[in-house]
Formats: sequence, structure tokens, C-alpha cells
Amino acid sequence: MQLGGAHLAAGRLDHAGRAAAHVLKAEPQNPDALHLLGLVALGKGDAANAEKLIGAAAAMMPRHVNVWVNLGNAQRDQGKADEALIAYRRAEAINPAYPDIFLNRGQLYRDTADYGVAIAEFEKLIALIPDDVAPYMRAASAATDAGRFRDALGFLLCAAERTSDIPLQLATVLSATYERLGDFDKAIVWADKALAIDAASGGARAVWSKARRRRYKGDEAVLAECRKQLAALDLGGKTTVNDARLVSSELAQICHEAGDIDAAFRYFTQQNDYTSRLPDLKHVNRSAFVDEVHALADTYTKDFVSGWRLLPEQGVEPGHAAPPVFLVGFPRSGTTLLDQIFDAHPNVQVFEEQPFLRAVRKSIPDYPRSLAGMDDDARKAARQIYWTALREAGADLEGKTVINKMPLDIVHAGLIQRVFPEARIIFALRHPADCVLSCFMQDFVPNGAMLNFLTLEGSARLYDQVMTLWQAYRALLPLNVHEVRYENLIADLREEVAPALSFLELPWHEAVSDPAAHARARGTIKTPSYSQVTQPIYSTAADRWRRYEEHMRSVMPILEAHIKRFGYSL
Repeated sequence: MQLGGAHLAAGRLDHAGRAAAHVLKAEPQNPDALHLLGLVALGKGDAANAEKLIGAAAAMMPRHVNVWVNLGNAQRDQGKADEALIAYRRAEAINPAYPDIFLNRGQLYRDTADYGVAIAEFEKLIALIPDDVAPYMRAASAATDAGRFRDALGFLLCAAERTSDIPLQLATVLSATYERLGDFDKAIVWADKALAIDAASGGARAVWSKARRRRYKGDEAVLAECRKQLAALDLGGKTTVNDARLVSSELAQICHEAGDIDAAFRYFTQQNDYTSRLPDLKHVNRSAFVDEVHALADTYTKDFVSGWRLLPEQGVEPGHAAPPVFLVGFPRSGTTLLDQIFDAHPNVQVFEEQPFLRAVRKSIPDYPRSLAGMDDDARKAARQIYWTALREAGADLEGKTVINKMPLDIVHAGLIQRVFPEARIIFALRHPADCVLSCFMQDFVPNGAMLNFLTLEGSARLYDQVMTLWQAYRALLPLNVHEVRYENLIADLREEVAPALSFLELPWHEAVSDPAAHARARGTIKTPSYSQVTQPIYSTAADRWRRYEEHMRSVMPILEAHIKRFGYSL
């Protein structure tokens, strides 16, 4: 057992497995050996077998806290969040001061996008081991995921105060956080510190380049120097897949700005190739989102909608200032810019890409088919779940028009209509080819939906599927929709935004005229568009696809019908 444990700690999983098997041959029910074999299975990515083995061990030694934590980890890796939480609670009941409980439970909440609770778990971990840098880094990562970049910076600076020997990762993440907040000079200082630790660090060099590129925007000499330094890096050997992705992404952006389109496209392709190999994606179901869209498209037929139970008229929720507003559209269609514009209005509060509607979906058994028979009590219960989630996030429902900006909630427009028939929907629209190209170019935080953007064809096919479903919703349901075109928005902001505000029954306010200033002051932009919306509105992104026309040629037939339907030109 000691030999097996040593092999496991050193990452020699096969050797550890053989040691455990040797013990089990002599003692078939040895709980420690079952636990060890379960950890080997977990390390190899076989979480289902790990759960069986560790579960058997837990049944035989129920007072061992680490066994329950590892059981929870095996369940978490299978997406069994509720079961994992039960295992973590069993561990906490045994030893409430066991750090791994809060480390792993925090990671589970982060994986399920419950970032506020994740941060709270990591803060408990910090309280247990306050001199360890790692918990601060975990909390900073969760705060970054939540778009709380100033909170992330606070955790990182606390970590820096607790060590005289700044590790490479801490210096690099500090640089990236300052860059995200628009403090380019401090970002460069911390990037230089990181590079002083390891001049060959791809991650540090990428953020150094990004901060300099944004600090000295348009300076051809700076672009040339950044490109030279990045291109000189060896992306093989010790460079992590994530660092190689970041370097490729930055090289792509440099080449795009310099007008070297073929090189830019080559680096965007390389960026996405590295993204597809990220270790964190091994548990992601790459087809789940597409399967969900297909299932919704199959469900929402004329017969299905005509069979809906009639429900009472629904007005604005009593006590609320306004009906709920949903800002939807295909990613990269201008939703982040609209987010900043609307949020600048003193009577509006925008929440950026939080899974509020997912909580509603999870509360409805047999969604979406059960929507047909939904009664008024079930609708009220679903609405209450939504209001509660908004309030927990800080929504002022009584004082402001609250906008939920989650672009791909467009695929759940049927749910919105059924549960919130009084809702107003802002539909952000952009030339389909520009949307698809921009999604392919963007270094998204990868998840089940965004993995479709790793190829141009995948991006185009997802666009086709989502917009075909959207057209079905428009034909079948009385959705209350106002369209905002990105191209019109960047050409004449007031001309495009004033009607949208009227749709929301809001007066014009001059604050909405400067979304860049609001974005810089807000400091909580979660999406990859942060570097664009913190600048004055620019028109260079309109018709960007024409610069890449040769590369786009293969996917244009997929998009042609949508281009024509929305009134754009080929």
C-alpha cells in the first residue's frame, strides 16, 4: 500500500494500480486498496469505475474524510453535482477543517458556473490555510469567471503579500488581470516580472504582448517586436497546451491588426487546435448543446404549441419596476456592446452571462415537453426561481429594468414565452458571416457550446441550427421582440438605441452615448469582447468577413439563406 501510494503521488498510475491489485489478490475486500484503485481509475479518466471502487471503500471505512472527498470528486467528474455535494457534506461532518473539502467543492461550484458560492468555498479554504498562495489563486480564478475582476485582483494581491518569492503563475495572472482592467502599465510591469522568472514562458509572453499591443495601439514597431518575440517561442517541449493556445491567439490578433490575413487565419486555426486539446475539456460533452438545439427544434412544432394549456394573462410582476428583459443573439453579434450601452442608463441593471434561466429549466421536469401542460401554479413557481436567482445576484427588481444578457438563451425563447409571456426580448443581429468568422477567431472560454467554434464549419453549422430554431419560435409564438443591428449601432448609436429604449419604455439618457467609459468604470466584462468595448466605438469589425473571403468560401452556402433572410448581402 505504501509503494502504491508513492507511485500514485509520482503520477505512475499503472504501477500504483498493480500495487493495489497485488493487495486485493491477497485481501479482496481491503478498503485501502479499493480506494487506491479508485484513485488510479480517476486519474485515468474513468470516473464511473472510480466511483464504484471508492464507494465500496467508503462503505467499509465511513469515518475516513479523504475517501468521501475522493468519492465526491469521482461523482463531480461525471457531472453528478448533487451526489458529489452529498459526499462532500459527509466529509465535512467528519472533519469540518479538512481543506480538500473546500478546494474540491469550490471547484464543483466553479464548474457549474455558481461562481459566488465557489468564491465563498475558496474563502473558507483561505481561512484554513491563510499562508498558502494556492487558495487565493483559486478564488481569483472564480472571481474572474464571474467577471469580478477587481475582486480577483484583491485576492491576487493578498497572495503576493504572503510570499517573498513570487511564483511565475501569480505574476502572470496579475499581469493578465491588470490588462483586463485596462491598467496596461501595471500589466506590463507584472509581465516583465514573470518573464524575469522564466523568459520562455508562453503565457507570460502572451500577456506581455497583449498589454503592449493595447497600450501602444496602432504602433507598427510594437506589433513587429511582439510578433518577433512570440514567434521565437518553442511551443513544443515544456510549453503547456494552454500557454501554446494563448501565444497562438496573440499572434493571430497581431497578424490581423497588421493586415497579414493568411498568417492570421493560420494562427487562429492553430489557437483552436490547441484549445481542442486542453485537459479541462476531457469531461466536456462536445455534442450536448447541439443535441439540445436539435431536440428543441424537434419539439417546437405547430401541433406542440397549439396543444398548450391556456394560462391566465400575465402582467408585470407585482412590485417590480418593469417586465423581465432578455438580451439574446448569436455570440459576437454585439451583445456585449449593447450590455454596456443599456447598463449605462441609470434606470437599467444588466446581468452579464449568468445562468439564471438554467435554474428555471432544471426546475421543470421533462422540459421542454412538459411546458404544454404547465399550469398557473407551476408557472408561478418557475417565475419565483428566476426572481430569487436574480435577487441573489443583486438585482434591483423594484427599482430598475433588469436585463438578462445571455446570448444563447435565444434557443430557449419558447421557455421565455411560456413562463414570462410579458417579457421583452432584445435580439442582437449582425451579418451572419461576420458572426461566424468572429466566433472562429475568438479565444472563448471553452464549454460545450463554444467548442463548436473551433472550426469555421462548426461555427457556421451552429449558426444555422440556432437561427433556424429562432425563426421557428418567431413563426409559432407571440414573442415581444425588438431587433438591434450591429452595423447600424456602430454607424449611428443614437439612431439605433433610442428605439430600443422606447421599446423598453425608457427615456433617452446621454450616459448611454459613451459605452466605453461605462465599461472602463464598470470593470466587470466577462466576455472576450472586453478589449473592444472599453475603446470608443469603431467600424472596422463591420464586413470583416470580406477580408477573409477566400477562407470563408467553404461555409457561405450554409449561411446563404440566413444572409438573405436578414437582408444582408453576399
